[in-house]
Amino acid sequence: MKLYDAIFYRKTIKSYSEKKIKQPLLEEIKRLCCNITYLNNDLNIKAHLIERGHLIDFSIGKEYEVKAPHYILVTSNKGERYLQNVGFAMEELILELTCLGVGSTWLQCKLKREDVEEFMQLDEIDKEDDEYEDKIEYPVSLIAIGYPDKHDSLFRRSKNSYDRKKMKDVCKAFNPKWNEVFEGVRVSPSIMNQQPWLFKESEQGFDLYECLPKKRYNIENESKISMGIALRHFDICCKENNINVEYAKKTVRGKRRKEYFISIIDKNQ
Repeated sequence: MKLYDAIFYRKTIKSYSEKKIKQPLLEEIKRLCCNITYLNNDLNIKAHLIERGHLIDFSIGKEYEVKAPHYILVTSNKGERYLQNVGFAMEELILELTCLGVGSTWLQCKLKREDVEEFMQLDEIDKEDDEYEDKIEYPVSLIAIGYPDKHDSLFRRSKNSYDRKKMKDVCKAFNPKWNEVFEGVRVSPSIMNQQPWLFKESEQGFDLYECLPKKRYNIENESKISMGIALRHFDICCKENNINVEYAKKTVRGKRRKEYFISIIDKNQ
């Protein structure tokens, strides 16, 4: 299975088998964790495979209904658009896991640095360093991984079994060559299924905005991660359809309750 296909057939796994992933496959997952890519190279985003899932279960207590045999804990320094970059980096890894037959679930990360320092190695930064606050890494995302239990399945039965917004709510107008790309974006997973992305056509391509969540939901960070997830789907679908794009930050005004994220330049124009 290709990453492009995994976009449409992956599903969130809510209930996991206690069966552990065998060591050779865990080693492959470690390799994938060491090779994540993202847009802002000034960031220091890392994916840590937590083989002994009970360490995470103990740290989070009863806060999560989902329990898995293994987890991937994502850490990052708090640089520019770090949350969007986390989503962009980790969605590709999740799709790679799908191709390997491993299920996954994005979880809200409520862990603090001190919660995980006892069982994993984080970078030590000198507190006297003038850039200490910019360099120190914090837990920012948590992903449960493993095999679905006997009552669930790893893949969707149909590419059409999605509860998602209509295409016109993703992007109102675009050249038909983008149809398959935006279909891949449309099915992106997001926090509370909010689907916060909105693409606006521009002279060079598209400007991408986040529809800001209501504060009562308390999902501001996860909404920004969702934006990165959608952009990774966009990127994978562009490559599948031989559309050459690049990403740029421009001076673009936000709109009411919409925050500008990034611009997409169509190099095939």
